[in-house]
Amino acid sequence: MSEATAEQLDLLLELQATDHRVRRLQHQLDDLVEQQTLEGHRQRVVELGRAHDETRLELERASSDQRRLEREVDVLSERRDAERSRLYDGTVTNQREMQSLEAEIASVERRVAEHEDELLEVLETVEGLEQRLADLDAQRVTEEQRVEEATVARDDAAKGLLAELAELGVVRERQAQGLPEDLLARYDRLAERTGGTGVGKLEHNACTACRLDLSMADINDLLTGPPLATCPQCQRLLVIPA
Repeated sequence: MSEATAEQLDLLLELQATDHRVRRLQHQLDDLVEQQTLEGHRQRVVELGRAHDETRLELERASSDQRRLEREVDVLSERRDAERSRLYDGTVTNQREMQSLEAEIASVERRVAEHEDELLEVLETVEGLEQRLADLDAQRVTEEQRVEEATVARDDAAKGLLAELAELGVVRERQAQGLPEDLLARYDRLAERTGGTGVGKLEHNACTACRLDLSMADINDLLTGPPLATCPQCQRLLVIPA
């Protein structure tokens, strides 16, 4: 990386100041009551969507049980009706065979009744899940409307902050364009890695980025070196005053 000029170093420090102002404004936005209200409604929409998906799966399982029980009731009912026809159509005349047939019919009727009772319970479950889905859909629609209203309220409350952020965005772009690409890339990487501060300045024997005092040996090395160095303490870029 070629040595930066004094003007570029001043611009780099100005860029850092701009980024600090941007972060402060973003924190203010995050702390807005209207923003927190909006996030609450957004979270509620997510929770309702999750509950809707879980209920839909429950409904699919219950509906599958309903279809299975209905098929079994139909099969058993057809079997019972067929056995009754044999019992009363005169084809069975043997007393023991008739008794056996009557016992079989009674057994099938009990199974039909058991399946019908179980089917009734499943039908009630299906009906309850369908109602719950409808309620969740209605709640989600209401909550999505609240998200829209909260967004408008947040935007209104944040209007001044957003306008200042937009202005700072223009300022930052102009500042960034005035820096060499390699220097800007290095600054951005350091800022991202260290919480937003990528460069400091040597002031009163300390780095303004980390606020740590430097040893006299380090200071002497820095003062006799290039105007842009690396802080021995925090490893950020460090501007050395002329």
